[in-house]
Amino acid sequence: MSLATLLVYTVAISTLSPLLSGASWWLSIAMLGVVILCSAATARALGARTGIGWLVGVVVWLAMLVLFFAPDTALALVVPTWDTVETFRELTSDGFRSISRQGTPANADVGILFVLAVGAGAFALLSDLLAIVSRMPALVGIPVVAIALVPGFVIGEVNLVALALCAAAYLVLLAADTRVRQSAARHPKGMLGIGAFAVIGALLAAAVAPGYNGESLFQATGGSTFGRGVSPLVDLGKDLRRPGGARQFTYTTTTDESLYFRLLTLDQFDGTTWSSSRSSERVVNEPDLMVEVPGLSSDVATEPTTTTVDVAAMVAPWVPVPFPSVRVAGLSGRWSWDVDGLTLSSRLSSASGQTYIAESVLIKPTREQLIAAPGDYPDNVSRFLELPDDIPPIITDTAAQIAGQSTNGFDRAFALQQYLRSTDFTYSIEAPVDDGYDGDGFDVIARFLEKKSGYCVHYASAMAIMARVLGIPARVSLGYLPGDRVGSVGERRNYAVATDDLHSWPELYFTGIGWVPFEPTPGRGFVPDYAASVSTGSPTANPNDLDSGNRNAQERAPVEQAPTTPAGSAQADSAPPVGMIAALGTVILAIVGFPSAARGLRRRRRFRALRAGRAGPIDAWQEVSETALDFGIGANVTETPRGFAAQLTRSVALTGSDAEALDRLLGSVERLRFSASADPSSGEALAADVERITRAMATASTLPVRLRATLAPASVLHPTPSRRSAGVPRSL
Repeated sequence: MSLATLLVYTVAISTLSPLLSGASWWLSIAMLGVVILCSAATARALGARTGIGWLVGVVVWLAMLVLFFAPDTALALVVPTWDTVETFRELTSDGFRSISRQGTPANADVGILFVLAVGAGAFALLSDLLAIVSRMPALVGIPVVAIALVPGFVIGEVNLVALALCAAAYLVLLAADTRVRQSAARHPKGMLGIGAFAVIGALLAAAVAPGYNGESLFQATGGSTFGRGVSPLVDLGKDLRRPGGARQFTYTTTTDESLYFRLLTLDQFDGTTWSSSRSSERVVNEPDLMVEVPGLSSDVATEPTTTTVDVAAMVAPWVPVPFPSVRVAGLSGRWSWDVDGLTLSSRLSSASGQTYIAESVLIKPTREQLIAAPGDYPDNVSRFLELPDDIPPIITDTAAQIAGQSTNGFDRAFALQQYLRSTDFTYSIEAPVDDGYDGDGFDVIARFLEKKSGYCVHYASAMAIMARVLGIPARVSLGYLPGDRVGSVGERRNYAVATDDLHSWPELYFTGIGWVPFEPTPGRGFVPDYAASVSTGSPTANPNDLDSGNRNAQERAPVEQAPTTPAGSAQADSAPPVGMIAALGTVILAIVGFPSAARGLRRRRRFRALRAGRAGPIDAWQEVSETALDFGIGANVTETPRGFAAQLTRSVALTGSDAEALDRLLGSVERLRFSASADPSSGEALAADVERITRAMATASTLPVRLRATLAPASVLHPTPSRRSAGVPRSL
């Protein structure tokens, strides 16, 4: 039952892997459960009641929490103090803060590991309480299902394989229960039907559950989500706050321009969240398919560009492509174009491991063309002007003040960009979270315009909303900045893009030109030539501008290509700390060596008691019977001492002084059993007889049997009534 419970525990916690990066967290949490459940099982093996064994597991759980997370505050490293409680409180706060700020999969930092250790330990103890103490293993399925479905609620994915494994482990637990095994013996077909129903039912439930097809259970109406969370832009912020920068993809390109890579466009705003509508046409991608750039006329200059993208460990239902790409070849799986946003997505495939070639036509409008663009928009673009009615006054007033007396759309758009890039605003990924206005809705943008501090999500959303207020069609794009230059080969330039390069920016529509990107976020990205400040080089030039005059100075210098490991593991998990490995190794050795140590301690105590006169024939006989059990010579619970002695003589082929020692010990036991008279044998004599008999058993056994008796003594691992003194009540 303990092993089956441990199997359920390890399988259940593995279902959380989509939420956390790497495998070291699972190793740590799995070992925690092993130690807790094995400690409880060992206590029961040594004779403790089932409830006492569970309490031992609780004590071990708390001791491990103290040892691994707050040893400096504890007495003897494991005894908690009030300082330990305060440390635990801080770790809990850090853990939930890290969870709220990171995207998925999150890096399991110390705070998250502590929260996992608390929750997983509680789950292990609850499983032990239900399955072994209360003898109701069927109820273990409730917390198992709750844990297995967590990824579905967080990222919109339910792993069918993981759920099936949970169902299988659950059936193993039921089969391990004595009453279930007895029922199965009488009704094997019925039990097989129940098991099949449970597994098939779990798979069907997962298939129809909300979120299974990659959509969040909390998805905004009508929209798909970036990062598969509550809000696309909020998830991007969490990814930006994730500690460290994990490489997402590399690419080589033929252009000198700085390429923004787009994953998703958000064109629908309901007042609280930007989302991606599904009203635009979708076309299945084919290697020879060329899509059109919406709204682009032949009068606008373009630059053909070819980019080869190699995606490493980025897992997403979109592939990053430069905007505007018109053809993508080399993708595996079924991918579809959004013909308005020019993005590629898939319901069944992932970007991970993809290598493909994107052909783009970089749009290069002039400032004059943008100023001259008519204010009349096509019917299919009018939806990009829609806004809810309850717009906060600070947004409308700020937009009107910025626009001033501008007479055309570009001047108004340029003024919005320059206002947000002014020295009044500062870039910060922490300020919105600390002050409670993180997100992309009306209320958030109103607070942002007051605080004037935020990151790309706030700048992009603010500019897009105010552009719509001023009558300019606008949307928000999510994707990546150009990344780091890592060298070049001939005319092709090589770049690496990491999670630190995640970005969002607004795009505004101009008739005859189409969708034009702007860069309102100060200190991030590159301002296009047509939107660069006209005051470049003057003493009053905006220091937040990255215009065409100073772009080369801002562009990051090439660095040496970092060596990559197999399977694109540029974001491979860092090795666990040496201290953690040493601690886990010590725990494993302790678990493996505990049965042998426990048996040796019990043997030494008996011999000391015999030689000191504190023990008698019953204790000596107990040692002989347990040693026989260790060597595979067990006695039936109804066996008399004389019957067991005869079996032992036959099994070991006792002769001479060894047989005489067994006869003397048997006589002492029988005299005490039937007459309750004091045994005349001295303690030294009893100890000598026991040593002679046990030595004879060891000599008659093979080397594998002796090793098993030493390292895995059955009298400790499998306590049964036959361990008792073969018919001699302990009370004697």
